[in-house]
Amino acid sequence: MSTEFSVPEVAFFGRTYSEYLQMFALDEAALRGRAILDCPCGPAAFVANACATGLNVVGCDPLFEFAPDELLARATENINDLFARLALVTDSLTFRDPVKFRKDKFDALDQFIADYRNGRGTRYIHAALPTLPFPDGAFDVVLSSNFLFCYSGIANGGLLEDDRFDLPFHLQAITELARVTRGEIRMAPTHAMQMPPRQHPYMAAAMAHLEALGFHAEIRPSPYDDGFAPFAGVLVAHKMVREERD
Repeated sequence: MSTEFSVPEVAFFGRTYSEYLQMFALDEAALRGRAILDCPCGPAAFVANACATGLNVVGCDPLFEFAPDELLARATENINDLFARLALVTDSLTFRDPVKFRKDKFDALDQFIADYRNGRGTRYIHAALPTLPFPDGAFDVVLSSNFLFCYSGIANGGLLEDDRFDLPFHLQAITELARVTRGEIRMAPTHAMQMPPRQHPYMAAAMAHLEALGFHAEIRPSPYDDGFAPFAGVLVAHKMVREERD
């Protein structure tokens, strides 16, 4: 992507199940028997596929107040708009097959909509950061992708044309993600969304904040290639027991 690439709003489109496993450097077997939150999950295929394999996953998103057909129309429009914008940015998708990338977006959407029709209100919960309707420590693992860091303002390494999701918002959101987990948080991307490839400007503050909240935070390598390979990684934070902190 070039520095000119930006969007006016948070886009409603998602990733496939395999993209999730790569993006978060997850081992599916290690997730069994654990309560998992995907926040915000958008129209991703992760909840549908994970639950189909017997995993215990809940997804939440501010748009889950809307009916399936409305979300289908919104996501379709957002995907088409994304690719129209990318077409104007020279060499924006040279790192991947754009035909497959587009197909993956619609495949994820199809799987999400089919599952959302049955799981709305149970495994798909209407909720928005920085305030979630879950008890303290409700989940073993919290996954958060392609909202925080991704949608900071352009001047702060993100895609958004304004700065509504500034650093204070990010720290509030991270505090809430930390509240609802009793174990682990994984967040991606960890890089700025504008070239040249570099760590996201909020990352150091985010990691320091997690440490202050009682977590051990580190960036681990991720096999997911989104065009910023030198800084591809997932932020992994583990809640420390009191003995570890003393």
